[in-house]
Amino acid sequence: MLREEINKALEVLKNGGLILYPTDTVWGIGCDATHKDAVAKVFELKKEKSLKA
Repeated sequence: MLREEINKALEVLKNGGLILYPTDTVWGIGCDATHKDAVAKVFELKKEKSLKA
């Protein structure tokens, strides 16, 4: 089961998607930081005013 979840998360990341992952205190938002569109999705999700690359 865990292997399937990891493989699914990797597939989402490879396709420019976002993942959520638990930390000690909050949930984290993850993406492939080298994928420009994925990074833009994080900024959009967080309602950032601008994206500086």
